[in-house]
Amino acid sequence: MLAAVRRRGLLLLPQHLRFFSAVAAASTTSDPTVVSYLVLASDPTRTLQPKLDFLSSVGITAPLLPKVVSLYPAILHRSIENHLAPLFGSLREVLGSDSNIVAVLRRMPFAIRCNYKATFLRTLPVLRNVHGLTPSAISQLIGIQPGVILLEPDRVEEIVQTVKDAGIGLANPMFVHVFAAFAKLKASNLEKKFALYRSLGFDKDDVAVMLQRCPAMIRVSDEKLKKVVGFLIGKAGLSREDIIKFPNMLERSLDSHSRRCAVLAVLRREGKPEERRRVPKLLVASFAQFTKVYVRQHEGEVPDVSRAINGEIPFEGFDGLEKKPQRQQMNL
Repeated sequence: MLAAVRRRGLLLLPQHLRFFSAVAAASTTSDPTVVSYLVLASDPTRTLQPKLDFLSSVGITAPLLPKVVSLYPAILHRSIENHLAPLFGSLREVLGSDSNIVAVLRRMPFAIRCNYKATFLRTLPVLRNVHGLTPSAISQLIGIQPGVILLEPDRVEEIVQTVKDAGIGLANPMFVHVFAAFAKLKASNLEKKFALYRSLGFDKDDVAVMLQRCPAMIRVSDEKLKKVVGFLIGKAGLSREDIIKFPNMLERSLDSHSRRCAVLAVLRREGKPEERRRVPKLLVASFAQFTKVYVRQHEGEVPDVSRAINGEIPFEGFDGLEKKPQRQQMNL
């Protein structure tokens, strides 16, 4: 970088050198030409400093600023009047404030690459005027999935229709959450995912209910989905109705489920009062909550619960483990 500066005879202030170093550190690419491009093409006075001043004025400062520039170095060469100011003005109109814009960029820095004239300004009328989403719903949608501002109108139409076809209407408060989840997958992958759920015994109505309770279930990998459903039904003895009621079980790892079931199996073997119908709830409880009630409370009397939660006792199923319950109450 310093060699490039000397070749051009640029006199950079210390803060500019620190900025370029920060961009280099934030860059996820192994291509050193990113920083070289910035140095060679950025005039410190006419190009670089005005952009830094503008971005700072809207709240984009370190450590977000180097990250944004490393992902989109061309931002230092976009016109403030013709691009940056109108872009942030449009985002401000939807999100309400610069602080909300910054929060969105922290979640997805590359959203700064938005060509707002080709995408955002054409997408907004589709969501607002064609489909009737309220300003607050659109703001919520972008907050959940900032990549929406990069979508073209045709893609937005496609996602809206797919969400409707899945049984979730625009008036449903979960619509924006499901839209955000669908926006992360290609249409062909979504259809394959629906087909996989059908093959596992979940019909369209089941999937609609599950999506409203846990939109992220659509993004669980195919391999994990098959393994987790197979474990929950085939080994833990749960029903599909249990999974429909607690679809967030599908997000948890197979290892987590296995260890918790091993703990419950140990307790059943020792005759502790653990209710079978509560297993789904226990599998989605926080780790701290589960261990407090089902491990820490019993490890003195039943040391195997500690071994089970640590993965030292494999879970082989619940069949034939019940003893006559002792009088003891556990609440979670």
